[in-house]
Amino acid sequence: MKKDEMEERKEGNMQYVPIVDGGWGWVVVVGSFFIHVFADGIVYSFGILLEIIMKEFDVSNAKASMIISLLTGLTLGMGPIASAITNKFGCRVTTILGSLIATTGCATSYYATSVEYLMVSVGCVMGIGFGLMYCPAIVIVSMYFEKKRSMATGIAVCGAGVGTVVFAPISEALIKISWRTVFAVYTVIVLMCSLCGATFRSLTFVAVEDETKKKKVLEEDEKNGFVEMDEENGPLSTTLLASHNQQDINDVEEKNGKWERSKSLASNISHGRSRRFSESTGFIAVKDVFYTGSMNELPQTECHRSLTSLNIKDDKLNLKEEEKISKTRGILRTMEKMTNISLLANPIFLLYAISNLLTSIAFNSPLVFLPSHATNLRLTPTQSASVISAFGIMNTVGRILVGLISDRKLPCKYGKDRAQNRLWIYVSSLTLCGLLTTGVLFCDGYITLAMYSGLFGLTLSSYVCLTSVLLVDLIGIEKLTNAFGLILLFQGIGTVIGPPISGQLADLTGSYNMSFVFCGVALLISGLMLVFVPQIQRKQTVAVA
Repeated sequence: MKKDEMEERKEGNMQYVPIVDGGWGWVVVVGSFFIHVFADGIVYSFGILLEIIMKEFDVSNAKASMIISLLTGLTLGMGPIASAITNKFGCRVTTILGSLIATTGCATSYYATSVEYLMVSVGCVMGIGFGLMYCPAIVIVSMYFEKKRSMATGIAVCGAGVGTVVFAPISEALIKISWRTVFAVYTVIVLMCSLCGATFRSLTFVAVEDETKKKKVLEEDEKNGFVEMDEENGPLSTTLLASHNQQDINDVEEKNGKWERSKSLASNISHGRSRRFSESTGFIAVKDVFYTGSMNELPQTECHRSLTSLNIKDDKLNLKEEEKISKTRGILRTMEKMTNISLLANPIFLLYAISNLLTSIAFNSPLVFLPSHATNLRLTPTQSASVISAFGIMNTVGRILVGLISDRKLPCKYGKDRAQNRLWIYVSSLTLCGLLTTGVLFCDGYITLAMYSGLFGLTLSSYVCLTSVLLVDLIGIEKLTNAFGLILLFQGIGTVIGPPISGQLADLTGSYNMSFVFCGVALLISGLMLVFVPQIQRKQTVAVA
């Protein structure tokens, strides 16, 4: 067999896979961490500013809380749209775009003349910007890590707790100058998120041989009596990877969510060069991209089809066909995939979605109204800020603890099933969180209120950490993208309606006690309703059998 024929055969066996679990990935984790510090720090400490805005414009709790409800609601509700844009244009571009939009909203808020103005500038504009930042900040970490994904994601999202600890006293100090000064400083901070997004460079891919295809070719050659020989040096090496010649070249480009080959690719494959794809990652094709847990928890067959399934093979490259698909159509197709409502027919998913809706209704309201409630209890502004900081500290601790415990077997009779362990950790945490929030009306001073805030942050951490992991446990990795998109919509709706309802209760009763009771009951129900999940699972198993 001639050398050029052998090279052609070898070229046909090549595929491209990403380099993961290290290197630049840790820089990406740092970038994602600071995005959470800046964005979540602003959101979680906004209640301190809200109290001043209510006095400045003489508006009710319900009306003022619409600012934060729109901000958080759009941040989550933008999930499917942000995912589609990220899938098309990449994590770096989407994050920088989101940062610039949020910066614009924050900067114009400096000149606010009414609450309605702030609803648009903070609630809508900053909400859209934050939504475009959050999605790629999580996705990029998932793309860069497989075996160490749980740890890497845990480090990144811990920025939310750190941001709350830092921004609460900063906001309190800046308000003493002027509430407009807060927005001036926040503008610079939000703009810094674009620098964090600049670290989200695309993955480096390397050429490897497809072992399955190679084995099939060798078997055919053996049957036909062929022996591959290098005309000058004897038998050809079957080395899988030759990455010694690593360069950043643009031989492969991504368009419309598919990998395509440029003219020079064929001549370079056999040299084993690494390639960095400067366009979008097409991450929606990776079914576990929204999975933030340990990859070791996935079945082996599913684990191997994760990031390494994002490869390029010549026989799958169809340039002419893909060029016909417009970018807009590609974005709409991704959104359709993430929001397919047929999944709501699954009783377990529907139950989990309703639980998420109730949790989201009660998630932000306690943080929004804690500073005002502290003022009613005659706490000083500094004490009010430290109450919010207590939430941030314990929320960070909680995220770390949940990350450590959720992937392990528990030392008890029924603790061998990790999936069941995670479900009961989630249920127990939300139930306890609901009971604690209902009991806020018994907190009558700084110590008790700070204790509640810390325990609220601790118990609520499982909601943030286990959402995507439980989705995989309950409905499987194959449906995760669709399920996660729908869950984001439920969460967005919940965060929009929650604070105004709590605010209206405060306006009607003249205190925040009933607002906390309302949130506590919602959290309690959201946790207890999931107790029925194992029973439904058993019925489904029997029905299938």
